[in-house]
Amino acid sequence: MGIKGIYQEVGEGERVALLKLAAESLEKQGRPLRIAIDIAIWQFQNQAAQGGTNPEIRTLFYRLVRLLACPVEPIFVFDGPYKPAVKRNKKSGRGDSFANAQAKRLIRLFGCNTHDAPGEAEAECALLQKHGIVDMVLTEDVDALMFGCTKMLRQWSPASKRDTTPTHVSLFDTEKMKLDQHGLDREGMVLVALMSGGDYDPNGLPGCGIKVAVEAAKAGFGRDLCRLKAVDKEGTTAWRNSLIHELRTNENGHFKRKNKALAIPETFPDFKVLRYYTHPVVSPGESIDEIREKVHLKREIQFEDLREFTREVFGWDYRVGALKFIKVLSHAVLVQKLQALERHDNADYVKGIAGFRSDLKNDLVSQVRIQHIPSEIVPIDLSKEEDEKIVQARGGLALNSDDEIDDAENIEESTAKRQPAPFNPSARQGVWALEILAKLRIPEVFADAQVVQKSAEKKKQQAKEPKTKATRSKPGPKTGMPAGALNKFVRASKPHTVSTVTSKALSKENEIITSPTRPTTSRRLRIPSPLEPRHESLQMNSKRLLSHLARPVQQTRLPLRLRHGQGLVCLPLATYLTRCVRFLRQVVLRKG
Repeated sequence: MGIKGIYQEVGEGERVALLKLAAESLEKQGRPLRIAIDIAIWQFQNQAAQGGTNPEIRTLFYRLVRLLACPVEPIFVFDGPYKPAVKRNKKSGRGDSFANAQAKRLIRLFGCNTHDAPGEAEAECALLQKHGIVDMVLTEDVDALMFGCTKMLRQWSPASKRDTTPTHVSLFDTEKMKLDQHGLDREGMVLVALMSGGDYDPNGLPGCGIKVAVEAAKAGFGRDLCRLKAVDKEGTTAWRNSLIHELRTNENGHFKRKNKALAIPETFPDFKVLRYYTHPVVSPGESIDEIREKVHLKREIQFEDLREFTREVFGWDYRVGALKFIKVLSHAVLVQKLQALERHDNADYVKGIAGFRSDLKNDLVSQVRIQHIPSEIVPIDLSKEEDEKIVQARGGLALNSDDEIDDAENIEESTAKRQPAPFNPSARQGVWALEILAKLRIPEVFADAQVVQKSAEKKKQQAKEPKTKATRSKPGPKTGMPAGALNKFVRASKPHTVSTVTSKALSKENEIITSPTRPTTSRRLRIPSPLEPRHESLQMNSKRLLSHLARPVQQTRLPLRLRHGQGLVCLPLATYLTRCVRFLRQVVLRKG
């Protein structure tokens, strides 16, 4: 559609999330984004839809749901009776009258507005955008730029190949792109269409490609042409001769090379084709105010009629169809209710805000998760819906047709992933909506949610911070064993004077000189419990034992081989004797 190859010259536009554009409109203008949509392009695209009942109109249904959930205020423009009779060498009409009627019915049931253009829809969309009735135009036809549109959207599709939900659009802002400075303004693009071919003359000049046509437009030939009148024969001839001279000589360097082989006939340009671009059939100026009032008229969603439409056209019968209807519409209806809400109106259907996020798939747009009950949002009486009667086979399998399943009893249960819980319209559900919408329409609920969110973030931050450990107080001096504590475990054979030995002295005598390859361990003399049996042969004079331990030892060391055979370790004599006594005691106890 439009000029073939023109997007390679003007660029593919800025890829931006439609939700982000809607948020900017709410923040700057306090109202939803208004978009004029060329419905003919959508109907052409919907013909490729497959599966289900009436896939074309069903695709339009889901697109309407997504638009209203943004929120966006769409205005659908249909072709009129005065559009050119031939486009691309084919007869062009107003399309399928039945498809148009069905589409209009569905659009109005959603509470959206339609507008019939007198001529081509893209030209009428450009007129609405030029007069500020809408903010942008959504179409796939680049002719909208030639008709004077300054902000055009195209390619409403997923952000990446892995995604399936359309979220992003390509934005063509003529002011940001500075097309007028590059000669590709409205007049320049008209010349490109005449030279390389467009909708009304697909052939153009024989042998002229998009590159040469763009270079001629940048040289200013398009601007000069659009200022000529059809009756000005001399001016037209002078303009044509100037173009021929520049193509052949490249005197001013407007072209990359000379184009001597490019022939321009005397019939060029065709002013009839030129007028299709410069003077399209659109609504007259005196009807602009009436159109503005009509397309901005607030309408409500007709739930009962829309429910019957889905029953008839999509086959959403019985109670299961009604549940699907509520589930699909609840998000969009909630957003539309909030959009129509005044600042101090009651919004009891909002049960709270359960979370905040910056959605990566929508260019980090700030969103809130609004809690609601779907049955309160979509007023459908489920008691009037009948339950579907499902005929089952012997194995309990529902039959999709009258054919009997022979081996139904042998079919094993699927081991697929666990299915989500069935949709309950009376249970609280959460949907993501624009944060700016909640801030403007339900400020009290939004403020309360912010307090809860900040408190949760503070606790989370405190949990991440490292905890400071309390410093331990230094332990006090250890008290030694009191004098005479071992007297009750030994028998004295004759009077004696007990020598006292401090615990520090004992520990000093019991120090172990370890090997460099062996970890240091503390080994102390084990004092037997009074409950343990004692052998007569182990009873010794306490005076001799304690005096021996208290005697200063000249570090007499005896060799002791390590168990792993890594060498010899010299031990103090007191430690060596203590180990020998312990060993003999164990031997005697075992042998009885």
